[in-house]
Amino acid sequence: MSITAGGPKQYSMYGRLCQPSGGPSKTIQILIHGYTYDHDYWALPGFDGKYDYTAVANAAGYTTFAVDRLGSAGKSSRPPSALVNLLSDAASMHDVVTAARDGSLPGGPYGKVLTVGHSYGTAAAWQEAAQFNDVDGIIASDLGHPLGNIQGLGTSTIPALTDPRLQPLVGLDAGYTTTTPGSRGPLFYRLEDTDPAVLAYDERAKGIGTATELGTIPLYETATLGIRVPMLFVMGQYDGFFCRQAGKGAIDDCSTAATLAAAEKPFFPLVPDFQAYVLPNAGHDINNELNARDWFAKAADWATTNFPPQG
Repeated sequence: MSITAGGPKQYSMYGRLCQPSGGPSKTIQILIHGYTYDHDYWALPGFDGKYDYTAVANAAGYTTFAVDRLGSAGKSSRPPSALVNLLSDAASMHDVVTAARDGSLPGGPYGKVLTVGHSYGTAAAWQEAAQFNDVDGIIASDLGHPLGNIQGLGTSTIPALTDPRLQPLVGLDAGYTTTTPGSRGPLFYRLEDTDPAVLAYDERAKGIGTATELGTIPLYETATLGIRVPMLFVMGQYDGFFCRQAGKGAIDDCSTAATLAAAEKPFFPLVPDFQAYVLPNAGHDINNELNARDWFAKAADWATTNFPPQG
């Protein structure tokens, strides 16, 4: 994978490819995790499939490819942290999209490509789509406009090297970061709608990101103006970063799909078909909330309607 557009492919990216029971689809979903997560966000281990987006997409007929972004705590390369930012993430994700289209991924070539993002992973999907114009559709979750409270995430981060559990990761330098101990519940969840066992797992399994990723995340606010493909825009009703109802000064009215669409559609003037969905009672990490399968079903319905798996 490269970290600059057209640059040398000097890094490796891990991805978990899952095929539907009937064999490869013609449309693939590329799943992009958020800050301090990895590919397991899309299929949380140990909960009998209750929090498994991948399984629902596969059952709907889609091949899925859940990546570990470069610089994550997963199985991909960790470049020097200063080189890992929103633009480098877009460049490496462009390489993944290209691999899906040219037959480099098993089961390919895939005729249509959807990117599915969570939080910072959505920012990477938006930047990639705007810069390279090479995907057919986007399912965007847990990121909104304006940037707002997510800038406060910086006050809840520490150098990853200060966390004894993360120190053994290869390639860490002082610019790699993680969340402060005990902060993930208040940051990422609506506690009333979350299994305490999920919170405990999330805290134990927390990963890393980079200070430069957080520093360059504002770029997505310009990138969304240039996106030209259909989009499903998804938010938890009580997302603490973006939803006004959360009581933290956020802007979006997430009470209904209609109010969310009214708030967000102006930031996507070239998107030909913009649909919004609100997951009731959920916080920021909607994949891990008690009613996660409701949004999984919505994503499957939107995908099959607009980009049939064999279409």
